[in-house]
Amino acid sequence: MEHKDCVFCQIASGLETNNKILKKGEKVFLLPDINPVSRGHALVITREHYQDLSSSSDEALQEAIIVAKDYANSLKEKFPEIKGFNYISNQGAAAKQVVFHFHLHVIPRW
Repeated sequence: MEHKDCVFCQIASGLETNNKILKKGEKVFLLPDINPVSRGHALVITREHYQDLSSSSDEALQEAIIVAKDYANSLKEKFPEIKGFNYISNQGAAAKQVVFHFHLHVIPRW
């Protein structure tokens, strides 16, 4: 269900015309982070609105992990100097979640 005030729901509703999307899956999409902490930092975001990981469907989470893995592998292949990755999902305001729509940060470490 789309939440009209959710920025990620707004992006999801316009996926077909958004040229910044790196990958579109059935349940998730991959988008560069607008405030990257490192080069290549991207977000795997569910198409459907889920507040956080705990409320997300198993199917969406499975696809999110696969998309994150594939993205990391493609970056590592293109840039062998990458030393590692962080995969981060903040859950709740106390954990610094800012957008309350599930997303997984994929952060290359150079």
